[in-house]
Amino acid sequence: MRTGLFLKSTLIFIVLVIVVAIAAERPKAKNSPEAAQKADRLKVDIRAEIKKRGVHEWAGEYYSGDGLGVNISLLMAPEAGFLFEWHGCLGLYDRNYGPVTDHGDHISLGFTFNNDQKGFQGIAQKWTPIQWGERRYLIPSEEIVDFCNAVNSGSEPRNGARGLHLLRDGDENKDVTGFPLVPQKYQPYLLSEPIEATIISVGKFEPKSGTNKQDLKKSVATLNVGAEQGVFVGMELYVTKPDRLVVSVKVFRADAEQSHVLISEFGSHSPLPKKGWQLSTRARWHRQ
Repeated sequence: MRTGLFLKSTLIFIVLVIVVAIAAERPKAKNSPEAAQKADRLKVDIRAEIKKRGVHEWAGEYYSGDGLGVNISLLMAPEAGFLFEWHGCLGLYDRNYGPVTDHGDHISLGFTFNNDQKGFQGIAQKWTPIQWGERRYLIPSEEIVDFCNAVNSGSEPRNGARGLHLLRDGDENKDVTGFPLVPQKYQPYLLSEPIEATIISVGKFEPKSGTNKQDLKKSVATLNVGAEQGVFVGMELYVTKPDRLVVSVKVFRADAEQSHVLISEFGSHSPLPKKGWQLSTRARWHRQ
């Protein structure tokens, strides 16, 4: 009898502990009233610190997005910390906040909540502040090549708030000249002139098991330009002739005089790319 009573009491205690733990965790949910109140306080504190500090290497309010399902804001200051929010058509998708650490060549974020970068949530932990004239960008430290591609394509410097990279609010109205001040090892990735290329052969892409998406068709192709002409691994190009829109063309191997690209397109039944297609690092909608 005592053993049964003991087991029953133990079970009740464990259940109570679990309930208390869940109750304690619930106010910490990203979309809880408590988190919303914390976010509101942080906005006031961060903005006050930004105003007090004046011009700063990276403190500020930043935005990237398309104005629809992707609207990412990042407010940060050395003492007040950071506030990240992702809003979309259905409201708040994600939120996080915490301290900011300046490492000299980059800054890092200390997250209060889990930071899963998947779907419409999550944000990079390490960021590199990049100056371009009076503009200030924040670029994930592992995505500086992507930023260089955006500059080469003509999508940066943008003339509106919307864009793929975090830009300090209001800086879209500031003109720039020359190149952005990316870290030295990435400077060769910024092109003074677009690289023009032609497909000289096309092959079939053989995906590894479980890696191919059904809604994307992928092909490999060889171009008539390579490292000697400035091509680098990770470079993005755009089809200029024929007038055909593809998801992406990215270099995965750069030999001296030739390079090899992976071409991704929507629609498994669309015809393969053809020999003679012309490509450029400058997107045709940004060509003068």
